[in-house]
Amino acid sequence: MRRGIMLLLLPLLLSIGLQPMTGEAAGWEKERMYFIMVDRFENGDPSNDKEADPENPKAFQGGDLAGVTKRLDYIKEKGFTSIWLTPIFKNRPNGYHGYWTDDYYEIDPHFGTKEEFKRLVKEAHKRDIKVVLDLVVNHLGPNHPMVKEKPEWFHKNQPIMNWNNPSEVENNWLFDLPDFNTENPEVVDYLVDVANYWVDETGIDGYRLDTVRHVPASFWETFIPAVKEKHPDLFLLAEVFDGDPRKIASYSKLGFDSVTNFPFYYGVKDQFARKNGSAEELDSVYNRDTTFNPNAKGLATFIDNHDVKRFITEAKIGGADEEERQLRLALFALYAAPGMPIVYQGTEVAMPGGEDPGNRMMMTFDQNKKMQQYVKTLNEMRQDYPAFATGKQRLIAKNDHMAVYSRETKQQQVVYAINLGEKKTSLRVSAKEIGDDQRLRGLLFSDLVRQDGDAYEITLDANSANSYVIEKSQVNWWSIIAIGAIAPILALILLLVHRKRMQRQTK
Repeated sequence: MRRGIMLLLLPLLLSIGLQPMTGEAAGWEKERMYFIMVDRFENGDPSNDKEADPENPKAFQGGDLAGVTKRLDYIKEKGFTSIWLTPIFKNRPNGYHGYWTDDYYEIDPHFGTKEEFKRLVKEAHKRDIKVVLDLVVNHLGPNHPMVKEKPEWFHKNQPIMNWNNPSEVENNWLFDLPDFNTENPEVVDYLVDVANYWVDETGIDGYRLDTVRHVPASFWETFIPAVKEKHPDLFLLAEVFDGDPRKIASYSKLGFDSVTNFPFYYGVKDQFARKNGSAEELDSVYNRDTTFNPNAKGLATFIDNHDVKRFITEAKIGGADEEERQLRLALFALYAAPGMPIVYQGTEVAMPGGEDPGNRMMMTFDQNKKMQQYVKTLNEMRQDYPAFATGKQRLIAKNDHMAVYSRETKQQQVVYAINLGEKKTSLRVSAKEIGDDQRLRGLLFSDLVRQDGDAYEITLDANSANSYVIEKSQVNWWSIIAIGAIAPILALILLLVHRKRMQRQTK
């Protein structure tokens, strides 16, 4: 009898269940990337420490590939779907950071072996984590012997004096590092072979290409198709250290899958790392991206990395009363707005850090569990509601310090609101922007906003933010009809059960 009742109730349960949430097809903007500086992450194998000196922040600290493999479950548990590793190739002396390449075909012994790297990639893929490797094609490490062995492979040793001169930026030596003559076809072939080798050898998923603006566009117009011909799905992320969105857009046109969005970084830092940020200026940050770049939602966004001060330190410099609260706001903007979010190791525990090497200190894992949980929640928000990753963004309300945005795909609309001010603030959003008879259900903290006349009123405390999923507020008539149809059947079943019980008692 109980089984019969459950079968009768099944259509009702299905009719009132939540509909699955689907998103539009997307590229890497759906990824949530965790950036790892290998030497400063985790010491998984002390036997390769060599001359590591934890007391000297400019020396090797002992982090290695075994340490990254050890922490893959940590990364997975936080909700990240890909990792970007600083270069792991054999480096010139003191090249703890990996950017002073000595030999492209060998792993630096401080980091481990090829077999350990292959194991890392294999273990990451088991956890559905993609691996992106940093690759430098602009220069080699200091005093590299190849400069004398193959002088035709390098530009003349001249420092960059005028940073507004494209020829100097692209052809002169950056910080006294030997600059490849990428006009030489032999150099191009060599670097293409290097890129293909590591994909073939280890199965990595992509490259983050360092110092892209210091290499002529003609090189990239050859390099990208050559690598993509053999590995069409390989992800290529260009690092363009420039705050001009027009320049970022010009590199997007060269064929990179994504470009680092430094204009976003500067804009978020300026508005979030201080008191009373401007909603108008925040909106300008978003508008500049979309004005110049048709692939704005595919850009790689971040709030700090190993080349700039950590955000928590910027907030302290900016005079914020609660630096960690501002960090939470900036992280929220990173995840709610268009772009592929990249989180630098240590940001999830609110590590401070100024200029190099302050922004490259050894990772600390066992602290600030609340912040770690917050980052996990943001990753879950992106995963569960794909409109935050792929949706078109639209400003639907703002005042001096608070803004409300809609992110929309064909299947889903979500809303997010940010209050950059020091006072609790309310904004009324026209029902035309959301639709009638809806309700906004808060995702970060409990909040339910219902229609009030011709608008929805969203209220946020000072320096806070929330995201909302839009749900139908009106009565579900299909559910009522289903209940009405099943109710007589249930009543009949209960009556029969009651009669049978009475008959047993009479006997």
